[in-house]
Amino acid sequence: MDELEFRRRTIAQPNDIDKELMEFAQSNPERQSFITEMKEFDQHLQGALDIPVPDNLADRIILNTSLKEKALQEEQAAGTNVVDAKSRFKFDRVHLALAASFMVAVSAFFFSSEQHIGHEAGEHALAHVYYEINALDKKSPISLQSVNDKLAVLGGHIDELPGDITYAMFCDFKGERGLHLIFESDFGPMTVFIVPSENKSFGLGNDHFQDERFEGLINRGSQADTILVASVGAPLDTYNERVTSAIRWL
Repeated sequence: MDELEFRRRTIAQPNDIDKELMEFAQSNPERQSFITEMKEFDQHLQGALDIPVPDNLADRIILNTSLKEKALQEEQAAGTNVVDAKSRFKFDRVHLALAASFMVAVSAFFFSSEQHIGHEAGEHALAHVYYEINALDKKSPISLQSVNDKLAVLGGHIDELPGDITYAMFCDFKGERGLHLIFESDFGPMTVFIVPSENKSFGLGNDHFQDERFEGLINRGSQADTILVASVGAPLDTYNERVTSAIRWL
């Protein structure tokens, strides 16, 4: 087994690690840490989709079903096949409420791992940065080997970044698995999203984007888009060139 196979199998089934994977990771602390990270990420996804059921839902559905059936019986007895719209709405709004709850939960999940399909890439990048804003405070460097172990899953390799890397996690960027990095620059922490673009185009929106606190730049590539986000006023063009030139695709 090689490193790439180990990581692909771990990502696919983090809670079903077989004996072969465990033996491969046993003597390597970074591999053991990777298994832990993937298990935590999987739990995070499961929690985001764990939608709470409204109180007394079963009783409410039974009651509304009874009301609908009664209304139909009364109308049939009166010689009409027209269903009262008001009674139908009372029944259907339970389903609408459930659908709304589901959509809220799914939206929250995608902003955490990632994503809201309707947003432009720049808006999504800013939302992602704000969601994980505490990650900008991390100061402990992460080894380049650890970062490249993750990036290899996406088919890439980083020679170096212009500063110590302090954060490296897989993320869901608009429906595509990407890598979320943060490194320390002379202008404060900078965020880098590396997102394969072969399966999906992120062509919506401008290449430059910003709000009152952050600004960003999207470098669109044939194999991946690289999105750089930094504090307003940072020389994005300079850093963008250094970041994109450091990434190689295997």
